[in-house]
This record gives sequence, structure tokens and C-alpha cells, in this order.
Amino acid sequence: MSDPLAALFEQFLKERVYLKAVTPKTRLWYECAWKAFNASQAAHGDGGITKARLQAFVVGLRDRGVRPRSVNTYLQAVNAFCKWLHEEGHAAERVRLPLLKTERRVIATLTAPQIRALLSFRPKGFAQRRVHAVACLVLDTGLRIDEALRLRPSDVDFDNLLVTVYGKGQKERRLPFSHEMRKLLYRWDQFCAAQVERRERTFPARNGGKWQQRNSLRSLYLLQRRVGLPKSGWHRLRHSFATEYLRNGGEVVRLSRILGHTQVTTTMKYLHLLTEDLQAPHSRLSPLARHR
Repeated sequence: MSDPLAALFEQFLKERVYLKAVTPKTRLWYECAWKAFNASQAAHGDGGITKARLQAFVVGLRDRGVRPRSVNTYLQAVNAFCKWLHEEGHAAERVRLPLLKTERRVIATLTAPQIRALLSFRPKGFAQRRVHAVACLVLDTGLRIDEALRLRPSDVDFDNLLVTVYGKGQKERRLPFSHEMRKLLYRWDQFCAAQVERRERTFPARNGGKWQQRNSLRSLYLLQRRVGLPKSGWHRLRHSFATEYLRNGGEVVRLSRILGHTQVTTTMKYLHLLTEDLQAPHSRLSPLARHR
């Protein structure tokens, strides 16, 4: 692609970082999408971004077997750049391609017996205590795993049962945690302080630095095997918190703020899951179903 467009993309990235405070992970997402788009357009020469070129980009991805959900992540990034080009006066009209339709996945959550198994587990040693404490915290508050791993000791308010987190876009929010979680966190805090001389995080690596997410995932898999839970990522615990919150009378708008969702429509997916929960027992209990 042309150098002027590449320079504009660099300007777009800088404004996203300095004005929108996007995280390094989000910046990398933009860069990966832009690199993929550039690679697909190499044979076409210069000419800027057009709807036809975006369509060719999508067709090329699908021909390579890229799944619709993955294609949409590229599209969202390129669409955002195109919107910026139009708003800043670098493009006469906004180029935008709608996202591909994807099938709705059923949100997997932990069952009540699985939650009890996790909570009743008695960890031993540093590694087990650490991953168990994080798992319980995510289940109790709905934190994203990267938010939990960034926590510092000063972010945990034991007196008021609040934890301060910095979510996407470095947006700060305070979340409540339960009395039971306070007991677990306090025990972990005391144990960790005796094990790690200098620590920057609430859940540090053994050397006191940041515990990397990929390493935490390996520890989670070991915990799941030990407890007898199905293998899954951290997000299943977050999903489980959200569905339990609504199932027990919580409000979807308040839940949206707790989860750090920008739009409440993102949180509405948990309401669909609850509808399915209601339909399952009704099909067994309905007089029409039982006596036909």
C-alpha cells in the first residue's frame, strides 16, 4: 500500500494510544489487522481503501479457511481505521463493510456441583493457592483474567470489600467482593507475603514480578484436572459469575457496569442463557408435555 496511507495509519495508532488510552494488546490487534490487509492488497498496487478492496480482503481470508469470527476481528480493526480517515478529513466518504454473520454459541458455564467442587478444594503450596485464589476471585467478581493479574496489593480494600481494577482502555472501576472472598484473599495475602520478599502484584510470579497469563492458564488446567472440572479458559468463570448474578435477581444494567462492558447489549447475551434455563425445566413440568 502507499506510504501516505501507511503514515496515516501510524498517526491513527498514536491517537488511539495517546488520546484513547488503548492497551498494548489493542494496538497489536490493529497492527495485525493492518498487516493482513496490506498483504492481501500487494498485488493490486496503490489506490487507497475501497469497499471493493475490503470485500476482496474478506473473500481472501475465507478462501484460506479463516473462520467468520476471526474475519470479523480483522474487519472491526480496518473499519475503525476507515472511520478515523473519514472523520479526520482524509477520506471523502466512510468506507465500511458489515461484519459476517456468525452462529450464536451457547455460553458454557460451571454447574452448581462444579462450583461447589472448586470452592471446597483445599489447595496446598504456593502454585495451588495462587491459582485457586484467582479462580475464586474471578468467580466472585466477574473480573477479566488480565485485570486480576494486574492487581496490586493497594487495589484490594479489605475493610470495604472493594477491589479497584483497570479494564479496557484503562478505565477504572471498583467492584465489590464477598465476605467469603475476603477471608480467602486475606489468607492468600498473608501466605504470599511470607513466600515472596518483594512483590508488585497481588498474584505475583515466584520472583515477585508479573505472573504471565499463559502461565496462569497452565496452572488453571492443572487445578481443573485436580478438582475434576472440564478443561476451559478463565472466561468460563466470568461467564459463570454473570449468569449466577442474574439468576439470583441481579440487574442487567448493574451487571454491565461490573463486567466493564461499554454497551449493555453485550451483557444481554446472559439473559438469553437464562431464558434457555427456564425453558429446559418447563418442557419437563408442563402438563401438556407430560400428559399428551
